[in-house]
Amino acid sequence: MARVRTRAARKSVSKGAKIIAGLIDNPRFFRSGKGALKVKPKVVTIKFDSKMSKKDFRTKADSLLRLSREGKLRKTPVKRDPQITRNYRGETIRKLTGRHRGNRAEQRRIAQKFSGRTSANRAGDGLDPDHVHELQLGGRDHADNLRWMDAYTNRTIGSQIAGQLRGVPDGTPVVIRVLGY
Repeated sequence: MARVRTRAARKSVSKGAKIIAGLIDNPRFFRSGKGALKVKPKVVTIKFDSKMSKKDFRTKADSLLRLSREGKLRKTPVKRDPQITRNYRGETIRKLTGRHRGNRAEQRRIAQKFSGRTSANRAGDGLDPDHVHELQLGGRDHADNLRWMDAYTNRTIGSQIAGQLRGVPDGTPVVIRVLGY
């Protein structure tokens, strides 16, 4: 006489099958080799704001558009060393104030403009070191990747990009779109 089951049948799945299923569900598994699946790029729009410096916005937009066309923009976690921008800022202030040796008022004005402590509510309030190739888009945190930019413009563009990349998986290609210039 056959034994009657009192428990539900065990659903056994081998360890290997779980690994394979996990790889198949992962879109990065298929990205290598011929016929690889393409990950759809995230389109990020940066918009000109009337409080921004037109010149600095154009410069930043042109750099981002060039990097986008070259396919060099990918969403990456930001690994920033604040000492790099501190050194860049300090070196610039030393060079500029050294040229105005007897003029303390001019030295103070330069130090204030480049201090990074401004509220940056509108263009012209202060200057920030700007990463040409944004860190959040795969740029290096190095002095060679820095230039001076209006603080308000730099911070606004950076926050526009960060807001649109929130929730996007790391490694996703990014395409830049520019409005208003």
